[in-house]
Amino acid sequence: MITPLLLVIGRFYPILRQLALPHTRWIIIGLHLLLLASIGLQQGVLVDKEALKYTGCASDVLHGDFADLSGSYLKYAGYILFLLPFVALDNLWLAVIGQIIMGVVASEALARYAERLTGNVALGRIAMALFLLCPLVQVWALALYTEYFFTCMVILFVERLDRVPQVDATTIGVGVLAFFARPVGLFFVVPALFWRLRARVSKPFSRWFFMVACAMLLVVATTVPHIAAPQLEPIASGQVIAGVDGVSTEGFTGATIADAHHYLVDRVGLTEWIRITLRRTASLFNLTRPWFSNGHNAINALFFALYPLALLGIVRWWKSERVRLLLAILALNIAIVGLTHDEWSGRFVAPLLPWVIVLACVSLQPSRPTA
Repeated sequence: MITPLLLVIGRFYPILRQLALPHTRWIIIGLHLLLLASIGLQQGVLVDKEALKYTGCASDVLHGDFADLSGSYLKYAGYILFLLPFVALDNLWLAVIGQIIMGVVASEALARYAERLTGNVALGRIAMALFLLCPLVQVWALALYTEYFFTCMVILFVERLDRVPQVDATTIGVGVLAFFARPVGLFFVVPALFWRLRARVSKPFSRWFFMVACAMLLVVATTVPHIAAPQLEPIASGQVIAGVDGVSTEGFTGATIADAHHYLVDRVGLTEWIRITLRRTASLFNLTRPWFSNGHNAINALFFALYPLALLGIVRWWKSERVRLLLAILALNIAIVGLTHDEWSGRFVAPLLPWVIVLACVSLQPSRPTA
């Protein structure tokens, strides 16, 4: 099965090499701006609903009130810090422009990472293009939600951590912003740090250190106490997408994700619990939604092609340490969604798609990646 795919890739490889030309970057950015204009005409700029929570918290901070920032919004503090100057200027349009600029900068970092992994400039440009032209990701560039800022910060952190020989203040700063942009920052920043630390562990224990450390991270996340009841109830009720269906949680008094699963197994049985977990995982990978328009779903469905290519990249270049890092990040995030729930608009898959894109680009490299 792999051999025919490689033959097809080989036939188109001379065409792909044209993407390495300098002017290609500007064509990609131009198409990106056209995509954003199209999204803007369709949905506008989202500065209401959840965005009001973040801008409101930023406003409170500017007035000297840190109660929300140090409390329920601590896990989003990185994004609130980003919003502070724009809220101070009372111009949220500038915040959106800032996100768009940040997206282009992150796309360049993603291109560098893919190029460094594959040793191929053209494949780096493909990664850049797929990121900037993916509506599933770029729809959040025009929303003052945390998704786009978080996605860009993670790209910048992972690429810089891989590039610089010593972890400097800039790397740490970007990592802190990513960690505190969304709760799942834990499953991007910490595995990347484990991956960097593995070099200090003697072989052959370095590989085991990385795998065991990532596994322990998941255990810690599912057993950390004092999680708010509204966050645990969708898990305990067996909801695949938060707020949709599920069993009653009357009598549930748990304080951890593990408690919620213990309750759910008691209510529905082990077989049904497995089915719910698999449905949650499948929902994360599903790039369409029944409540999206046919056109919207048709465009999103094109990106399903990334999955088999990413799997091919993993199989072919399993020995690459960088590929293993990306696989660990994906596995942890997939696991936590399987153990919690998905979200109605597909927001949880957006930060994962850049790394799926990189793995898909790896599969297009005829020779073995450099590391």
